[in-house]
Amino acid sequence: MADQVGDDDPGARGSLTIRDKAVEAVACATALEVDGIVRASHGIGKLALRELPRVDVVVAGDHVRASLEVAVVWGRPLPETTAEVRRRVGRGLSELSGLVVDGVDVHVRSVVAPDPGERRKVLQ
Repeated sequence: MADQVGDDDPGARGSLTIRDKAVEAVACATALEVDGIVRASHGIGKLALRELPRVDVVVAGDHVRASLEVAVVWGRPLPETTAEVRRRVGRGLSELSGLVVDGVDVHVRSVVAPDPGERRKVLQ
């Protein structure tokens, strides 16, 4: 019988590197799953092709801290909506990246009018 070289656990034979952009993409996609959070751009941001939500992350070792700027649809309660963003993004980053989430800061950058089709749905 041949001697085995190395570890039987494939996870012990390599490493995982998660780029900041990947972590930012997870945070952005997770934030957009929250009711009332929408993609938006206006003013100079529209010209610069910058849209909300915007995400910045700081990854240090296996820890992450995220800061998000979001647009919220008019009529949504801001405290509850941002709390839900914080909760979901924290959980999403933890589950999908395996990183320890030290904090998620949410800044409401814009309140936007509801989509006309959406307004009809609410009124009907």
